[in-house]
Amino acid sequence: MGERTPNSVITGGGTTARFDGVSLTVERGDAVWTLPVQALAETSLTGRSTVRVEISGVLREDTGAAHGLGPAVELRAPNATAAGAFHDLLRAGISTARRAPDGAALVRMERRAPRPRPDGGTSQRAALVVAGLVPYAMVFVLLGLASPETDTALIAVSLSFSAVAGLVGGNVLWRVGRRARSLWLLRGRGIGVTGRVTGYVRIWSKGLHLWVFSRMAFRTVGGQELTEVPSVVTVWGLGDSSLPGRAVDLVYDPEHPSRASRPLTFGFVLRTLVLASAGGLALSGAVFGVLFHLPG
Repeated sequence: MGERTPNSVITGGGTTARFDGVSLTVERGDAVWTLPVQALAETSLTGRSTVRVEISGVLREDTGAAHGLGPAVELRAPNATAAGAFHDLLRAGISTARRAPDGAALVRMERRAPRPRPDGGTSQRAALVVAGLVPYAMVFVLLGLASPETDTALIAVSLSFSAVAGLVGGNVLWRVGRRARSLWLLRGRGIGVTGRVTGYVRIWSKGLHLWVFSRMAFRTVGGQELTEVPSVVTVWGLGDSSLPGRAVDLVYDPEHPSRASRPLTFGFVLRTLVLASAGGLALSGAVFGVLFHLPG
């Protein structure tokens, strides 16, 4: 028996690639491509940490549409060392294999079934919220018992306000921070595509439509179809820009394709700043109330 080629794995840009000397496996989302080594023409390092693999033969319309990879696939590695090691193994495997004249015909693509959600997801989240609220409430109870104030009514009203303000302000700032983080990640590694609006989500919509988030459907560059993906940012209101069926430009995160956003709007920035200010004010009031009742 000959010496088996070690299994090498690289992950980056939402893609995981594995090579075991016999075949190259590429995973993007729920799509998995298997490329026998005979289907590979050559490999090269095109960047500091990017491996480009070309498929042998001339890409035809039927085979190209079947596997969706095109004549070549670029694989990102976490660093240059990993990319170089993966490239060397690929090159060694290609050099010893008999190249197929039509490599695209050998490429197989399949989609994995989505992972089922665990049973009782909603009840589980509710249980976690309750489990967090119990110790949160106990902190304020103990603080009231240790407070230097003697007016029981004042202690109860003040700490109740602080507890509610802390929950409201903390929740608002957490949501604002989560959206800011998503926009930061999309700015750094987002890929632009064109999709379409499938619907919208309205928040505080009683005549004002302060928050209108588009739901979008689009196809990633790796061929993954996504639907009902909410945009990170809002549109101005229920105008043509948010009507279902409208084509829209968007950016998605290749590592988490369900994180996507339409272009940033002034309205979203303004509303976010107002919301963050209100959350910060509520949290500041909660902190002041806690400090007021600290002993000594």
